[in-house]
Amino acid sequence: MILRAGLLALTVLLGGIGTALAHALPGSVLVLREQESGLGLTIQFPVEDLIIAAPELAALAEARPGQRLPLELTAALARYLGRHLAVTEGAARLDLTMTGARIQSAYHDHLGHFLLVTSQWHMAVAEARPTSLVLTYDAVMHEVRNHRATVHWFAQNGRSHPIAEFGYYGAGDGVPLVPLEAGQE
Repeated sequence: MILRAGLLALTVLLGGIGTALAHALPGSVLVLREQESGLGLTIQFPVEDLIIAAPELAALAEARPGQRLPLELTAALARYLGRHLAVTEGAARLDLTMTGARIQSAYHDHLGHFLLVTSQWHMAVAEARPTSLVLTYDAVMHEVRNHRATVHWFAQNGRSHPIAEFGYYGAGDGVPLVPLEAGQE
């Protein structure tokens, strides 16, 4: 009797392995917006995926949502992202400066509650609306290969338009970012 119960349990366990479905956490979302002195860039991605890619940032999982990160965590995050983020205009690499970072709560019907890292960046550009930007970005996706990135242009009329989407294999050579023309907004 015990043997049959054990075999039944093993059969149910093995039979259920192939049917388990999981939902991946959302990918990175990058939002570019015009500012008076250049472009602003907001980058957002799940904390859990970041910790897989950068275990040295595990303390982010303990940060309180909605509050700015402590300076040492902000600096560590800026160093990490600085190794995995670059924007060029023409052939010139733009100076990116992180201006803030925080953790925020998120909820998805299939995933439940999770945490997101949100960082804000500033970059000076030569033109008010640059047309030759190239983004090199592989944060998280260099370790979590199913992680994707979506880039949005936040127009002055308040609308957000997707301008690029890519994964790890599309990130290495850089992704051209072409903001919509003023008439297309």
